[in-house]
Amino acid sequence: MLKSSLIEILKTFDKTELSKFEDFINSPYHNKNTNAQRLCTALKKYYPEFKSAELEKEIVWLKLFPGKDYNYGTMKNLIHELSKLAVKFIVLEEFDKNTPEKDLTLMKTLSSRNTPKLFSVRLNELERKYSADSFKKDNFHVNDFYSAYSKIYWLKIFFYNTNQIGSFSEKDVLKGSAMFIYSFLIYLIKHYNNITAVSYDLNYNTDKNLIAVLLKEISPGIIDKLLKIAESDSGRDYKILNVFRNMSETFLNRENEQCYLKFKSSLIENIDIFSREDSKDLFICLSNILMNLNVSNIDYGKERLEIMNAMIKGNIFSNPDGTIAFIDFQVYLWLAFYANEFDAVEKFTKKFINKIAEENSEYAGNVSKALLLFGKGSYEEVLAVISQTEYLDFMSKVNLKKLKIMCLYELNDYERFENEYKSLYHFLKNNKSLSPAARNGMNTLFDRINRLFKLRLNYKPYELALLKKELSLESSDKSSWLNKKIFEFEVK
Repeated sequence: MLKSSLIEILKTFDKTELSKFEDFINSPYHNKNTNAQRLCTALKKYYPEFKSAELEKEIVWLKLFPGKDYNYGTMKNLIHELSKLAVKFIVLEEFDKNTPEKDLTLMKTLSSRNTPKLFSVRLNELERKYSADSFKKDNFHVNDFYSAYSKIYWLKIFFYNTNQIGSFSEKDVLKGSAMFIYSFLIYLIKHYNNITAVSYDLNYNTDKNLIAVLLKEISPGIIDKLLKIAESDSGRDYKILNVFRNMSETFLNRENEQCYLKFKSSLIENIDIFSREDSKDLFICLSNILMNLNVSNIDYGKERLEIMNAMIKGNIFSNPDGTIAFIDFQVYLWLAFYANEFDAVEKFTKKFINKIAEENSEYAGNVSKALLLFGKGSYEEVLAVISQTEYLDFMSKVNLKKLKIMCLYELNDYERFENEYKSLYHFLKNNKSLSPAARNGMNTLFDRINRLFKLRLNYKPYELALLKKELSLESSDKSSWLNKKIFEFEVK
């Protein structure tokens, strides 16, 4: 049972959810199988890890049916039954959180049951509820809201017309049409962001992707016209659409720094309009766009760190329960490190080290310790921490390998560096999952550190100027470690 889908689901429950799930299966409306209730009670004792040897099926059977011979089929069916109930529970929980979808389902049901009075009362309540200037307190994505309410307005039109219970207005038709377009455009732009991110990581071509083709074909003039009409109807909707319009223009103009800055400015200026879910997604999109820019005047490292700091300040960096994803923890640490913001590394670690999954905390603590030691110039200690750290995933290994060769350069230990350099070919050959961009980045970093070593032995101004020019053309990460090392040569 340890590897069953039932245990997999139960592990995801927090204490509140587990308590609600017990109420759920104890309700005769949802479950009349008392053995399923007893199984849940037996499993609850092993929450939250569910790792005990006592969770073997035969042992659990003895607790449920003492004195009875073990029956594989009965036990299998019982686990399956409780699994189905757990799935039903999490679906209902998620549905309850999706307010627009819940509102739409209610209005569809009232319409199909032909309850004109209740339909009208509830509709008026919904229209008042969502005429506010901001979605900040709501728990949905704005594209889902527009999609649901477009359908609700058309339900109103057809229901009123069929039952002759009142009149709908041209405004209702305009609203239903407008919200459909709003949802369509935002869905389109959001999906294009996803396509761009995946294409960048895996080196995919987007020429045959229909979403990419369609967005590129929609002229800026048409978008401007739609926004002008939206502005005359709703200042809130105009501001929301303008943020997404600016985002799409940045995607389509990767060499235009002003498009990026315009999107960033409009997002920060209007962030209080969006729900928590949209706010977090938009900042992530801003970061994805930054990674795909091809301009020379933006300090990428500092900019990404600024985006993450804005998310922390706005209380949208962490999940609603206060936890954060381990990948987000790692990304912040390395961004702060490469930007030479060692105070940020320390403060961030203290604030969030207890907010990541327990199984990752030791590794995360070691990485933070290594980065802070690097900032203090304790390079041998950094190498000692790296050697004692078990890698959690491949990218962890890549990052620590980079840190290791930086330490070897600082220690002027070319012999150990050369061994690492020679092993790089086999490292990359044996790890084919690494994206072409990341693979090229590792090769380039090793090559440039090798050239720095050679400049130490035999300084040539021309070689230093060439290295500096390469860095200036490829990256605007002015605070990077490599730029710092080149500056040291210039000072000397």
